[in-house]
Amino acid sequence: MFVIDKTKYSIFLSVAIIYFFFNSTFLPYGLLYTTILSPLFFYWLIKKGQLPKMLAWSVLFLIPIPFHLYLGVNLKSYIISTGMIATVYVFLFTALEAIKQEGEELEKVFKVVLYTNALLATLVWIVLFFDIGNFIFWHYTRITHGVSIFPRLMLFAYEPSLYALLLSPVYLYFILKIITGQAKPLLLVILAVSIPLIISLSFGVIGGLAIAILLTLLIFFKKLPVLTKKYLFYSLAAIGIIGFVATYFWPENPVSVRVVNIFTGNDTSSEGRIESAFKVAIDLIDFKKAYMGVGPGQVKELYNDLLTTYYKIDLKSPIDYRIPNSIAEMLALYGFYGIIVKLGIEIYFFVRLKTYKNIYTFTLFIFIFLYQFTGSFTVNISEIGIWAIVFGSRIDSLDFQSLKFTAS
Repeated sequence: MFVIDKTKYSIFLSVAIIYFFFNSTFLPYGLLYTTILSPLFFYWLIKKGQLPKMLAWSVLFLIPIPFHLYLGVNLKSYIISTGMIATVYVFLFTALEAIKQEGEELEKVFKVVLYTNALLATLVWIVLFFDIGNFIFWHYTRITHGVSIFPRLMLFAYEPSLYALLLSPVYLYFILKIITGQAKPLLLVILAVSIPLIISLSFGVIGGLAIAILLTLLIFFKKLPVLTKKYLFYSLAAIGIIGFVATYFWPENPVSVRVVNIFTGNDTSSEGRIESAFKVAIDLIDFKKAYMGVGPGQVKELYNDLLTTYYKIDLKSPIDYRIPNSIAEMLALYGFYGIIVKLGIEIYFFVRLKTYKNIYTFTLFIFIFLYQFTGSFTVNISEIGIWAIVFGSRIDSLDFQSLKFTAS
């Protein structure tokens, strides 16, 4: 039994390492090892008796197909994109089943991932000064208007925000371990979490985690241990002081400039991920009268036509566009039906599985629920993996009932 369990854990850990760090390494853009492994995952799910459940839930996404075909689609793009959605669907069920079966090992995996990530980040930070592989591990783009270009950590991911999103469940787990007094060794854990996250400078992930943690602590304030309450007050005070000092003595720092640009509407990244994304989705539906959405793979086929016919823009050359927002893209592909199904499933399982009874799963739910309105995309393995952790994991040490409740 020990050998079997050890073998299962080794496979679980190996797939986790691929997922968190090397999923796209040496592959063409858009292709992932988790996609290539889909047939194997599907076979494993059949052996686990998951096929009836998968077929039952898939009906929800089969319903719009006749409407899409009646509307008219580019069949090649439609089939390819639907196939990609199917592989993500298989991955979701695989991750859920694996996490449920190896749930007690998830915390061990998180620890390995945290320190592996810290080690890799340290190594690429060192070689950064020797100009080795800079454009492989670091992203060089202007984060917002008025800020100079500087490197942001992305390791083997496509971009810093995707890298940060991938690691966000691990970061959040250890942040909560810190503020509940369970992290050991404390200083090493703090450094392993904070440094890679900060140098990725992903505003969406960092801001989303901060908001989710703050909301959770405020909602469950009376149930928190005294130590956690102290950490909350100290953290808020430290953030306030650091923010004031940084703004006063270095008003042109990248963080302050980005925040100002976001609130004044001058940040093209946030504007493109939110306002423009939803505008394109809604206008596509109106343009094609596609109230069940235009269908998978059709946004890129219709976008240039939307610009020239609907917006009356004279294009010099075709534009390859993808809606950079999970909810907005769902709206474009499946209409309001798709959004209702997606959000409905999330809320249904939040209630059914009593996700709110665990500080980790509750906070992670709040984070990814909000994040899907500000970024990501429908077949984003990073987002799908987070949902699997939210609904598949059970970390007993972070259950509210296992924390030492103290009356406020």
